[in-house]
Amino acid sequence: MADISMQRNHPFGLDGAKGKLTTLLDGFKARKPDLVSDVVWTGNTAVASGKMFKAAFSVSDKDVAVEIDLIGFAAKMAKGMVREQISKQLDREFPA
Repeated sequence: MADISMQRNHPFGLDGAKGKLTTLLDGFKARKPDLVSDVVWTGNTAVASGKMFKAAFSVSDKDVAVEIDLIGFAAKMAKGMVREQISKQLDREFPA
């Protein structure tokens, strides 16, 4: 079971939502290269990994889902902050 799970509905269609999610993940990697080491897309799911996490970002024509596994004690202590930051970014890209 993931340490953090969240989902957002969207009206953008599959291609529009995948484009937004790609931009979001590219931004994370550019801003935090010391934390985000890799993002690999397979179909409509991106797996991002880094120093203290592994995450799956899945997109469909109706929603976006995020599942994050935090690795290590320090990462688990920052769970609330990580959840808040991801939630803010999802709310910005996929407003209700």
